[in-house]
Amino acid sequence: MLFSIDDLGSINLVSVGAGFVALFVAWYVVSAIVAWYRLRHIPGPLLASFSYLWMTKSILLGTLERDFSGLRKYGPLARTGPNSIVTNDPEILRKIAAARTKYTKHDWFAAATFHPDHKTMITILDNFSHDKLKAKTAGGYNGRENPDLEIAVDSQIAHFIDVVRQKHLTTKDRIRNVDFAVLSRYFTLDIITRLAYGKAFGFLDADGDLYGYTGQIDQLLKAQNLAQELPFFRRIVFSKLFFGWFGPKPSDKEGVGKIMGVTGKIIDERFKDPKPTKDMIGSFIRHGMTKKECADEAMLQIQAGSDTTAVAIRTTLMYIMSTPRVYSRMKSMIKECLDRKEVSTPITYEEAQKLPYLQAVILEGLRMRIPVTYGHYKQTPPEGDTINGIFIPGNTAIGHNSLALTRTESIFGDDVDTFRPERFLECDEEKKAEMERAIDIVFGNGRWMCAGKPIAFMELNKVFFELLRVFDFQLIYPHKGWEETFYFIPFHRHMWVRITEAEN
Repeated sequence: MLFSIDDLGSINLVSVGAGFVALFVAWYVVSAIVAWYRLRHIPGPLLASFSYLWMTKSILLGTLERDFSGLRKYGPLARTGPNSIVTNDPEILRKIAAARTKYTKHDWFAAATFHPDHKTMITILDNFSHDKLKAKTAGGYNGRENPDLEIAVDSQIAHFIDVVRQKHLTTKDRIRNVDFAVLSRYFTLDIITRLAYGKAFGFLDADGDLYGYTGQIDQLLKAQNLAQELPFFRRIVFSKLFFGWFGPKPSDKEGVGKIMGVTGKIIDERFKDPKPTKDMIGSFIRHGMTKKECADEAMLQIQAGSDTTAVAIRTTLMYIMSTPRVYSRMKSMIKECLDRKEVSTPITYEEAQKLPYLQAVILEGLRMRIPVTYGHYKQTPPEGDTINGIFIPGNTAIGHNSLALTRTESIFGDDVDTFRPERFLECDEEKKAEMERAIDIVFGNGRWMCAGKPIAFMELNKVFFELLRVFDFQLIYPHKGWEETFYFIPFHRHMWVRITEAEN
């Protein structure tokens, strides 16, 4: 049989193509074996030992909560990827964050933003630069330089109650159902912008999603989570070329870009004012932060400072409503406090901290649905580290698995899947302290402690008491509750409730 030159060309192209495929397969197999071998002594799902498929599946199919909770069976250390490990052991997390730690933040944090040029306490990886920026922001976050912090929180809670009465209250003449997942989110967005800029953006007052911001955030969550977990995807998505074409811009008419634009204008005005005001941005300016640093940190406040607290508020209220015993006891506690004139109107942070059952409800709500589900990976020092007698090679990512940690039976008891605030009241002080520390470590420790934690806990200590003081809440679909998806934070929608004036 004779072959033409064209036939030979086709055969050569097929051969070259097959050769490239064979080389790729060989490269992938060798890479997978090398990846597996490096951490072969760490147990975990088979797919996670040599590829990113396990994490990708968890995010894309919405099985992250089930998958990470199931990692408990592997012990205190479990493998989640070729170079990543998670732990549900609070002592390991404390060791990683110790004062003289040699650990640094992993590249996972580089995707914890909606713009690659934003340099914040979360995205800055080296310890020196992180600590330097944290020192500048500390006074603004902890409230020491904002004497009106609690007054501002009280004002926003009062406005929240007013908005509920005006727009969402069910009366004998009109039935109104409201998605509390949305409402709680608008509340925390308003409160963080009020604390940061001295004036709330007005999410609660708007008739819908202001600037389309939360809608765009919801659309981006899955892609952002994938970028955190997949290095090659992160390099593409957070490249300047990609963001130049598709990323948010301050000139945008809606979404994240619009918020960037609004924030930028506010900060421009602040830098023109010779007397910085006593709010977060004013504190940042007084401590020498540049205009860009303030703008970057402001976007972090809006994203991280609102969504995480909103998760805690709606989760805790969901469990209160769906547990009649707890709902009744909360109502009785409030009535007793009012009858005895033990609390102010509104309740102060100091007064709230003295109410044991309220504190137990807050802690149990956080335990049931911790706002930060997993991650926050740190990187072992180049020489590696030994944890629980196991050597971990250098530059390995180790993160927390809060979904498993908060369901650890040896810490919280056999009924870890049950919402039962009484667990914090029935035990001795030593056990109570152990449980509290386990929950607390999820918010970070040492240099990596969540900067907004004091503000978040002030909100939580006030909002449940004040809402249940004046309103009664009823779940519309008690057997369903809400629609829930887990990423690096839990995402909720359709938490339909009916709110009426409290009977007493």
